[in-house]
Amino acid sequence: MSRLGALAAVLLLLLVAEGPALAADQSGNAPCPSTITSGSDSVVVEGKQAARAGDTTGCGSTVVEGSSDVFINGKPAAVKGASTGCGGSIVTGSSGVLINGKPMAGVGDAAGCPGK
Repeated sequence: MSRLGALAAVLLLLLVAEGPALAADQSGNAPCPSTITSGSDSVVVEGKQAARAGDTTGCGSTVVEGSSDVFINGKPAAVKGASTGCGGSIVTGSSGVLINGKPMAGVGDAAGCPGK
């Protein structure tokens, strides 16, 4: 099974198990786990906009951490494992582009928030 297929299966299981608890909150934010929803308008890697510190996730958080030495449009490049503003992290990334040994993150990659 591909990584994307495995991720989709896990997300589906979470949705079935949690049901209404994962419904969008009153602010209209999507449930968590979610995905990165914004990225660079000018840098695309593997068909996805490159994610950076400050970009948003579907559950209303932002990417708050990125590479200390790789910048995209003046912002630190986001990588798998980078922190999100809700106390979670980016949990997926590129299969072919690494930044300092970590998979680069882009729009559509998964991000989680503990307790949501």
